[in-house]
Amino acid sequence: MGTAVGYALRKLLVYLSAVAMILFAIAHLTLLKLLSVVFPGLMKKIHLKMGEKFTMTQNPKFKYEDWGPSFFSLAFIKTVLSVNWCSLGLEAFEGHAAPDTALFTLDGQKTSIHRFLKGNRPLVLSFGSCT
Repeated sequence: MGTAVGYALRKLLVYLSAVAMILFAIAHLTLLKLLSVVFPGLMKKIHLKMGEKFTMTQNPKFKYEDWGPSFFSLAFIKTVLSVNWCSLGLEAFEGHAAPDTALFTLDGQKTSIHRFLKGNRPLVLSFGSCT
């Protein structure tokens, strides 16, 4: 699908999948919030089980009471939505221009990839350590 129609369809699919992810996150958080109100003990077990996947609960200073309630806070939901919104449309497609992703310089200034483009010269991005 190297045609313009194929590109447009892939781009549309990216936007539709992002909307689906946002709707899934809202539905998931709503269901979990409802469960936390109706069955708080069960919700604590579910949270702790989820924490095991990421070794969070292996930290001796970890306390569910410090972390659990924030999972359903408005700030958490806004963060989930803003991450999805900010990354919307930042998909790269072979043969097309790279997305203008935000970057930070070594001194902390916000910039973008397109700022480093110089005419028709290729731009090489290296992610990792040079040691």
